[in-house]
Formats: sequence, C-alpha cells, structure tokens
Amino acid sequence: MTASSAPPRGAGSLVGWALAGAGALVTVLAVVAIGGGGSDGPALSPTSDAPLGTSAMVALAGELGADADVSDSLPDLGSEDAPAVVVVFLDLLDDDQRDALEDWVTAGGVLVVTDPASQFTPPFAEEFTRIDDLAPPSRLSAACDIDALAGVDVGGIEPRNGGVLYEPDPGASSCVDNGSGDAYIVATDRGEGTVVAVGGAGMMVNAALAEGENAPVVSALVAPEEGARLLVLEPGPLAGSSTGRRSLRELIPAGVWRAILQLAVAFVVYAVWRSRRLGRPVPEPAPSPIAGSELVAAVGTLLDRSRSPGHAADLLRRDLRRFLGDHLGVPPDTPADVLAALAAERTGVDQAALQTALGGPPVTDDQELAALAATIDRIREEVLAHV
Repeated sequence: MTASSAPPRGAGSLVGWALAGAGALVTVLAVVAIGGGGSDGPALSPTSDAPLGTSAMVALAGELGADADVSDSLPDLGSEDAPAVVVVFLDLLDDDQRDALEDWVTAGGVLVVTDPASQFTPPFAEEFTRIDDLAPPSRLSAACDIDALAGVDVGGIEPRNGGVLYEPDPGASSCVDNGSGDAYIVATDRGEGTVVAVGGAGMMVNAALAEGENAPVVSALVAPEEGARLLVLEPGPLAGSSTGRRSLRELIPAGVWRAILQLAVAFVVYAVWRSRRLGRPVPEPAPSPIAGSELVAAVGTLLDRSRSPGHAADLLRRDLRRFLGDHLGVPPDTPADVLAALAAERTGVDQAALQTALGGPPVTDDQELAALAATIDRIREEVLAHV
C-alpha cells in the first residue's frame, strides 16, 4: 500500500477507538442492567403437591388439630399469636432472623430443622442410605429417649434417600442412632425451648409420608398437641433476608461504580490521545494473514498433545458443583459429601453417582474422562427434571 492510497491514520484510529468504546460501554451497561432472578422449584415447598413437596405434612398437622400456617417470611415471634412450633427445611436465614428464632426458642418455642448445614443443628457425623443399615428396628425404638416420640415406633421410619446422623451435644436426647451415639433425630434444650434436628427431610416429603412409620413420627414432632400453632417456612431466603437474591446493581458497592466512571474517563482521554495525527500518513506493512481454520487446528493439536484428562475432569467437577449450588440454593463452598446428600434427597439422583462425580478418584485417561462427562450429563438432566 502506498502513501497516496492509505487512509488518514488519525481518522481511522478515531473511528476504531470510538466503535470499541461504544461496544465496551454497551456491554457494561447491559451486564449491570440485568438483575438476578429465578423461581424456586416445588422441592420441600409446603404448598407443593409434587412428590418432593411437603403439603401433605401441613395437611396432616391440620387434621391432627394443629393450627398450621405456611409463610415465606418470619412473623413477630414475640406476639401473642406466635407459633409454638416452627419448621425450617432449608436454613438460609440471615443473622437477624436467626437471632430472632434463637430468642424465641429460648423463651419456650420448638424449632424443627432438617438442614444438616444449619447453625441450629449439631455437628454432622455420617450419612446413611437405608435405616435398616443402622440397627434392627426393635433396638432403634428402644434407644429413643425423646419425650415427644414416646410410644411411637421410630424403628419403622423410612427416610426417602436416607439421611445424615448428628453427634448429639452432652445432655441432648436422641432417636434412631447407629449404636455409637450418632443419631438421626436429636432434641437439644435451649432455655425453655427445644431445637429438634432431623438429618434430612426424607421422611417429611409427600412421597414418604405413606411409607413405614414416617407419618406418626412427623406428626409427633410438628403437631405435639391439639391446638398448637405450627409455622412451616418456605425453603429459600425469606422476605427481608439479607441473604436473598439481589440484582447485580444492588451487589456492586458505590466505590466500584466510582471506579468504573474513572476508567471510562481515562478511556476517553486515551482514545483522544491515540487519535491525534502529527505529520503525513506513514505506510505500514500489512501482517501476513493466518486462516482461521489453521488457527483452530493448531490450538486443537496443542490441546490433544497436552494429554491432561485430570485437568479436564477437575473443570467438569467444578462446573457441576456450581450448577448444583445454583439449583439447590446452597453456598458454592458446601462440602462435596453434604452437597451430594442434599442433591440426592431433593432430586432422587443416586447418591453414589453424585459423590463420584463431585469428588471421585483422579481421572487418568480419556475413557475415564468420557465416563465422568456422561455421568455429569445424566445428573444435570435429573436435577433439571426435579428442581
């Protein structure tokens, strides 16, 4: 290209930087304008009639004479109409709501929690798949020392998809233990009230209440006496919770907005400076073009030669952890064993497959990598079908 046929350098640079700046600004504004959102599925919802919903538990409590109520917010627990029993399936409470429940329990309330990750539950000990694996039913019933379950055949419960066992605090009452002190149901006195920790909601979902002795045990926990006020909280962040879903605009601090403005001003100044042309146009040699197909082939060859299926497997597992965290509403740093137990409980996915997919043995060849990818695809399909 000669100097006479070359376009003015200043005009070309100005147009190019202007287009680049406009594109970047539109992208930033589009990302900022998009708010987070989504809707919770029916799993564990006390208004859902799906197999993993809990509407049957609410109806059962009502038939037994309890004054059952469902809410997505925490009422005034200090009023005369405060409930006597509160059920929390998924603990996504903020600090203020958790403190309010703590004070209410201390004053005489009964809190039933089925979330092993909750701060109200004792330390997590181990998982189980079948209740029969712990001990014979007769011994399970004989070892129960929770007053509310006196006379109830706790050895006949059948938690759906198993559950977890807790390490009871000294002085706590427990039921359904494994012979070593770890138990599925733990009742801990706090002041005048009690916190009942259940190792999962497997015996409270609609599909499980018709099995074994699940219904008598659940009714004894949530409707201990006729006329008792029962409050069942919707799973997920409650109204007014600081841990609820917020848009991206709300999550970005004011200081970050000021930094973005400063970067925008600096970009404009830099673009104007680069667009200045001093002197005549100078011809520049054009770089040799490289075909896009050749570049793709070269990158593919390098990746194939690297032979690192372990790295690829780690990426697949991290992506599955983020996927399960987003759809189950749990923090991304939840331990793999707890995440697998929660996912199996709420979706029916095989827990062993979940544990292998989330944190199995290292992948050493392409066949193992392909098998892991197929397992993760099946898990994604099952989760999307249930949650």
